[in-house]
Amino acid sequence: MLTGLYGEEVAIDSLLDKGPLVINFWATWCSPCKLEMPHLEKLYREFAPKGVQFAAVSVDMKRNAGRVKTFLEKQELTVPAYIDHDTRLAKGFNVRAIPTTIIILPDRSQYHRNKGYRPGDEVLLRKHLQAILESAGDEGDDMAGEAGEDGEGGEADKAAGKGAAPGEAAVRTEPEPARETGD
Repeated sequence: MLTGLYGEEVAIDSLLDKGPLVINFWATWCSPCKLEMPHLEKLYREFAPKGVQFAAVSVDMKRNAGRVKTFLEKQELTVPAYIDHDTRLAKGFNVRAIPTTIIILPDRSQYHRNKGYRPGDEVLLRKHLQAILESAGDEGDDMAGEAGEDGEGGEADKAAGKGAAPGEAAVRTEPEPARETGD
């Protein structure tokens, strides 16, 4: 379940029923996230009219919800934004560093995952979205056939438990047992 900045709740399944979903986990205190957000906005404006759903999910703490709203307004960002103040959703998606961007297909399979942000990541994300839309137009094609997990493995995964790799910030969480989500 996604919680909007004004308390409204949106089920992830309801978004996936409309098309593929780009979900981006970020925070106002994360420098790479701030660099990535204008690119996410651009992709949102390009692909939302084509049926791609977007969710920019802030992991800022509840007391910082005002900062999230202010940041989005100052940057003139219109991408649908949500807050995951207890990081329950992030944990459900096994997010260990931010930003993390995940593309989920309507069949609920994960198509692409990217941890961190480096200039040019938005080009790869655009290519993945174009491939998904092209594949959706071709009958009988399996969209999950080109699944990829860029940024997985290597130093980024090693850094997950010891801080973040360049272009990433560790997700700030308070010690608590992991909880499963139904989303």
